[in-house]
Amino acid sequence: MKSTLSTIAVVVGMVLLLTSFAWGTIFPASAGWTEEKSLRMSELKGRAHTLVTQVAAAKEKPSMHGGSNAAELEAEFEKVKAELKELADELDGRIESPKTTSTILRYAGIAFVVAGGLVVYASKA
Repeated sequence: MKSTLSTIAVVVGMVLLLTSFAWGTIFPASAGWTEEKSLRMSELKGRAHTLVTQVAAAKEKPSMHGGSNAAELEAEFEKVKAELKELADELDGRIESPKTTSTILRYAGIAFVVAGGLVVYASKA
């Protein structure tokens, strides 16, 4: 009974190890990231860059005769920055998720192989 369980543990461990190496190709990080999100992120980066320049110019030379209002530009910049951070966090999560799962599978596989191997070794000694 012990040898059967230890053999099963070693086999499960090997399957987990092999799965951990293939996890990134089975479930790629790009699966949930669309072209639209990528384009939106690029647009937001460009808009944020433009707004930083406009806010700096409006603060440097405030105009009483119309033109850009520094407070309005700063509020728009904060909105753009918040949306950009949200997209960046989502992208980071999409990139890190397969790596994390693969790491967990790898260590679980190693643990099963070691545990099964120790039981086999202990039963033969």
